[in-house]
Amino acid sequence: MTPASRFAYLLLTAWLAAPAGAQAPNPPPPAPGEARQPSRLTAYLYGKEQIGELYAVGRQWDKKLALQQDCKGPYNIQPAGLFLLRPIDFPEGKPHPVAGVWQHRYVFERCGKRMTYNAVFVARPGDKPETRPHVPGNTNASALLLADTLKGAYPAAMLRLAKRTKDCKEADLIDTRLTHPPRDAKDADKPAGHWEEAWTFRGCGHDIDLPIAFTPDGKGGTHYAIKGAN
Repeated sequence: MTPASRFAYLLLTAWLAAPAGAQAPNPPPPAPGEARQPSRLTAYLYGKEQIGELYAVGRQWDKKLALQQDCKGPYNIQPAGLFLLRPIDFPEGKPHPVAGVWQHRYVFERCGKRMTYNAVFVARPGDKPETRPHVPGNTNASALLLADTLKGAYPAAMLRLAKRTKDCKEADLIDTRLTHPPRDAKDADKPAGHWEEAWTFRGCGHDIDLPIAFTPDGKGGTHYAIKGAN
């Protein structure tokens, strides 16, 4: 399996209910003039089953990253973003959406340790959504762009890790950080929409950061450049 498929399209098939210790977030407040009761779709997106999936993804990443394995306190899930990737169709009388793709970004807090995780949900007719854990952090890259960037970022990370540990042959993308948000058209220093991130890879007992710059091409695509790469 390629790094792109391993990280960008990792599938989680188990559906776990939120445990008693997991605290569900409150849906965002209604806009002025809207009814105070949440819509059926909003209630679903912030409901117990969705929060249970976020909890499962958070536990999965915490275990992979060896974080807070001895924590016995409650877990707190705080929403940080909800992204519509494909329109959601949620017909009346159906327990789950029958079409659509959406992404939850949330802070997973355990015993004082806070991590930002992501989970993508893909609706399936006649079944509950499929959950796909996404890479941690607050990357601005889409799943497609992330997968494409990994084709260059993974070898670059391996080269840098090999300088610290000879013959190192393993690396995991464990965090993404938006270091410079997309610039508007008034910024003369960089093209409009240009943004920068730092991706953290872990391998052979070391962590290394790769600074990556992203620049839209004006035709619907985006180019990336790994800073410091040969």
